[in-house]
Amino acid sequence: MKRLKLRGKITIALVMLLVVAVLGNAIWSSYTQQAQAKLEMREKAQILTSEMNAVWDFMDINQDRIDTDSDGTYNFKGLYCAIAGKSIAKLLERETDYLIQYVSLQPRKKASLADEFETEAIHTFLDSDIREVYGMGTLDGYEVYRYITPIYLKKSCLECHGGPVGELDVTGYAKEGMAEGDLVGVTSISMPMDIYMQGVRDNITREILYSTLMMLLVIGVVYFCVTRWIIRPLTRVENAVEHLEGGDFDLTIDSVGGTGEIQDLAKKFDFMAGQLKSLYGNLEEQVETRTMQLEAANEMLEHQRGELARMNEELFEENRYQSEFFAIMSHELRTPLTAIIAFTDIWEASNMDHDESELAAVKEIKENGHLLLNMVNNILEMARAEAGRGELVLEEFDMVDMISITEGTMAFLAERKGITFSTDICPSVPIIKADWEKIRRIIENLVSNATKFTQKGGSVSIDIDYEAEEDLMIIRVSDTGIGITDEDLPYIFEKYTQRDKSSHRRYRGSGLGLAVVSDLVAMHGGTVEVSSVYKQGSVFTVYIPAHSEKG
Repeated sequence: MKRLKLRGKITIALVMLLVVAVLGNAIWSSYTQQAQAKLEMREKAQILTSEMNAVWDFMDINQDRIDTDSDGTYNFKGLYCAIAGKSIAKLLERETDYLIQYVSLQPRKKASLADEFETEAIHTFLDSDIREVYGMGTLDGYEVYRYITPIYLKKSCLECHGGPVGELDVTGYAKEGMAEGDLVGVTSISMPMDIYMQGVRDNITREILYSTLMMLLVIGVVYFCVTRWIIRPLTRVENAVEHLEGGDFDLTIDSVGGTGEIQDLAKKFDFMAGQLKSLYGNLEEQVETRTMQLEAANEMLEHQRGELARMNEELFEENRYQSEFFAIMSHELRTPLTAIIAFTDIWEASNMDHDESELAAVKEIKENGHLLLNMVNNILEMARAEAGRGELVLEEFDMVDMISITEGTMAFLAERKGITFSTDICPSVPIIKADWEKIRRIIENLVSNATKFTQKGGSVSIDIDYEAEEDLMIIRVSDTGIGITDEDLPYIFEKYTQRDKSSHRRYRGSGLGLAVVSDLVAMHGGTVEVSSVYKQGSVFTVYIPAHSEKG
């Protein structure tokens, strides 16, 4: 797929800008329009509440005049504040979609019982100094704006709602025994949002269309200017570069159609093309001079090459033997041994029934395979060291993981001989920085050596500790084997040295295991110590820097 060019990148950027701008304008317009609609509805609700309160106050002021006949006789007409307010509210509801109610928690009529929203507002008025509650809500499945204000008991209202409690008032209802200033109920106004929201949607649509058209116009102008003043001139420069690559140095691009920096770039390009033409014209003469100089240098190099060739032949013979040795050990021995061990694992894991003789034979193959593979690895490690190819690959790792992997191999050999095998890692041992493979070789050789010289019923253990002051990791391998005599101790780390040198040795091995351990520990800048009691056991202790910097 070809790389996206400048024109495409600018197009994508402008389209993304358009999308972001339109979406941002739509979100902002929706928010502001809805906020404005809610503000307008709140103002209308406040005005309507004030008008309804004015009706209530008018009835309160003129109640005595209404209930007094022309001759001065009191005659209750059944027209009082609540009736007047509810009647006017009904008349308003006929002309509009508004719903105006006077409700309370304990009304005289069930129709005036407060709903959930109104009940919450009443508790708000009772618990605080707030004098209005408003917000969006639903009523009969429609979205409405609700506005609620409190109605407090006035002195003139005590005649109907005061005491004594239970006595019938002039309207025939039992008095509640309230006091002046008590919350008697609330004025609840519900206004449908359909008309307002439709207006909001229409306004948002108009704003989005207008802003989109303006953005398209601006983007079109920007795209035209960029194409005319940047992309086209750069395209001409690109074409000129292609001609220059083909050897056409006579091409000039004085007028590429750009301005400012683009035109300056074109002039510098023409200057560069002239320089290249001049250099190319003198190139043959310079090449001839350089050729003569190179011939003289080649004669000297040819003489030196002959000397190097002779020395390389001698080194080649030496390296050939080493390379052949490494190849044989790596491919001809280690690869088949690894395959044999893998196939024995597969055979043991199969679901087939195996008799004891088969199991014993396969375990013998697996044990000898591990022993032989360990010998090959030791010989190969020692050969690398002698050939100067041994080097550390430092990496950070957890000794818990290392011991888990080693335990999987060594536990098999211990179990095969009936030896108890255990490991213990001190919690203070940190993450180690060393050569993972070489540390594994150290541990495996020590454990393999301990297992080899320990009889059935004995034990082999690995203990990992840490000395913080010296920043040393301590690897301690202990066994209850045959031990080492005092006269043999000075020689155990020498190559090809074993305690039993007879032709029919009881303990098989190459005699390289401890020598490899000594070399690998030294490569890390560490030390190895041994303490042993003949016929009681041995303890090998390795001290290695926990954060080695050798490489």
